Amino acid sequence: MIPEIAKLISQGHTVTLPLRGYSMRPWLEDGRDKALLEPVPETLNIGDVVLAEISTSRYALHRIVEISEQGITLCGDGNITPEYIQRADVIAIATGFYRKGSDTLSPVKGNRAYTLYWKTWIALKPLRRYLLFIYRKLFK
Repeated sequence: MIPEIAKLISQGHTVTLPLRGYSMRPWLEDGRDKALLEPVPETLNIGDVVLAEISTSRYALHRIVEISEQGITLCGDGNITPEYIQRADVIAIATGFYRKGSDTLSPVKGNRAYTLYWKTWIALKPLRRYLLFIYRKLFK
């Protein structure tokens, strides 16, 4: 399905993708939330959530945590281990999310609560393993 999404995105379309997996916990949940994907802008920033091919035919919707001359470092909010990709591996950028079963789009640009969330979550990386353990126990 992702290659077809990539084709639509490359043609300038937006795509709403139902999310699968737990790698973006606690912000996004498997089977509950959806991401609005758009073509990749000229400039990517730390904090952006992107759809990328992280290895051959393996895709992930993860947050950019570092950008350097060597490439881009991604990490899912629910992950501890990062992935390393090149700019060309980025297929789309998430510009908003439909969360908690809502039909209302929560845009990421200009959303102060969202910005506070991701900046705090990145800063808490040393504690993430423990915070995710607690989250799983409370909201299983």
